[in-house]
Amino acid sequence: MKLEHVHLTVNAKIDPSFRALPREDAKRFVDKLLAAINMKPLGGLNWADAEDLDFPGQSFVQMITTSHCSLHFFKHEEGENEIYFDLYSCREFEANKVIELLDENFALQDWHGILYTRATGSNPEVITLEGKKKEAIRLEN
Repeated sequence: MKLEHVHLTVNAKIDPSFRALPREDAKRFVDKLLAAINMKPLGGLNWADAEDLDFPGQSFVQMITTSHCSLHFFKHEEGENEIYFDLYSCREFEANKVIELLDENFALQDWHGILYTRATGSNPEVITLEGKKKEAIRLEN
């Protein structure tokens, strides 16, 4: 499914053995993401390790020539690790590729997301997404 002027969000519980998202791993993920959606960075990766230890983990924001993407990883003592991912672009991209890449890199468990189109000249559209581990992670075409 290719969409233009869209904001994709994915919130997911991920593999409980996932320990951290070091800057180098975040950069490799962003490089794969930008290659998959055929986009280019607009400056360097902005990465941070959590200073608030009530919410341990790492986060990044990558500006792209058509807008931005970000990801927040939270490591919980109970073993329920989570990611919160956002991608907004004025250029079209295949949401399936993005979700598959998230699964490949973070082993999505239970997840949900939203595709929100916001092009000028047309009414906004909201598509709700959800999936579970072992189910096909594909959007309807």
